[in-house]
Amino acid sequence: MTERIESATNKFTNMDAATLKDSMAKFEGMGIVATVNEDGSPNAAIFMPAMPDEEHLVLVLAKNNSRANIERTGKAHLVYDVPNPKAEEKSARHAGARLDLLLLRAEGETAEEYNQVAESYPRINPATLIFRIENIYPIG
Repeated sequence: MTERIESATNKFTNMDAATLKDSMAKFEGMGIVATVNEDGSPNAAIFMPAMPDEEHLVLVLAKNNSRANIERTGKAHLVYDVPNPKAEEKSARHAGARLDLLLLRAEGETAEEYNQVAESYPRINPATLIFRIENIYPIG
């Protein structure tokens, strides 16, 4: 079950899983995916995530450093942000969440979960990665 951790500052609007899923379906925000390169250096890239349900996230990634890092470590972190730069109050300028992600693989111990999500998500292709959302953290 996805754990939601409370914000330290509560200065921004923080999304829960249902709100994230709805926002991603509307393409309201963007996702920054953070991984670790093989040499230990950080890697970040912008991708458009999707959520087939409230416990899983899908990314479509070509062969690149982010994908290689995810396949090697089985982990990624995603910051999802919906900016509202015209908002008068600081607390309304950003909505979103930070997510800890665990890669589901078509083989091995996560195969059953992977196949359940893949069957329910119509846009699966060879570039699709499926993740379990391990934690949802506030952005503010």
